[in-house]
Amino acid sequence: MSAATPGLDVILDGRQIDATVERLAGEISERFNDGVILAAVLRGSVPFLADLSRAMTIHSLIDFLAITKYERGTGRVRLLKDLDIDIGGRDVVVVQDIVDTGLTSAFLRAELQRRSPRSLSFCCFVDRSPARVVPVELDHVGVEIPDEFVIGYGLDYRGRYRNLKILATVDTRVLAADPDAYVGDLYLS
Repeated sequence: MSAATPGLDVILDGRQIDATVERLAGEISERFNDGVILAAVLRGSVPFLADLSRAMTIHSLIDFLAITKYERGTGRVRLLKDLDIDIGGRDVVVVQDIVDTGLTSAFLRAELQRRSPRSLSFCCFVDRSPARVVPVELDHVGVEIPDEFVIGYGLDYRGRYRNLKILATVDTRVLAADPDAYVGDLYLS
């Protein structure tokens, strides 16, 4: 896809996204043949979760968590929406759209381990490890990217671009000047 707006580079198209999701679904289905709880982190994980759960060949229960963004300088996060399912003694896979600093994953690991699941693993579609502040173990990773800002497939800029079936790097300076700068290139072409 060639873009009229500078700074846009599609790194995964729809076919590549589907293949990545199929691979992850296969890994999880093989590992947890008795079924699993998918605990998705709202909001960005929703497109990935929907595709992942449909591609799995095992039974899964789906639940959601929502957390605040980290407050700058404090490293604190709060749980806004907790799981409704009791995960004690069960296999749980936390589903995230992206892991970058690792702060969210570290918080969730500590929080959910206290609930005594049989197993707790993490699956993310995008791993931006160069941005890591806290080391975290990820069990299932879709794609690894450099420290660049990406949109699409659940990842947004001010609520925009989540519903795209692509993953693209963008120039945040362009978006800061106009959050809709890439709409014409991505939706209207």
